[in-house]
Amino acid sequence: MNAAESALPLERRHRERLLRIDDVCYLTGLGRSTVYAKVKGGGFPHPVQLHGACVAWRESEVGAWIDARPLAIAPAPIKPRRRQAAKALG
Repeated sequence: MNAAESALPLERRHRERLLRIDDVCYLTGLGRSTVYAKVKGGGFPHPVQLHGACVAWRESEVGAWIDARPLAIAPAPIKPRRRQAAKALG
């Protein structure tokens, strides 16, 4: 470890990963157009410009967005109906 690395706080000693759109879609379960729509609407982290039209998202920001999602509440199990007694034919 060099002097510059030892001066960083422990949580910043690793290099921040940049995720391309396919990785963001995989991690979030969202489609490409949904990611961009959420970015435009302010509901998702903005990407960083790499060069030209090439962008990527900071892994930490995508992870924080995922962590902020509420847990899905499982619906109550459906109780099976009791079979009504068959009426006698007659």
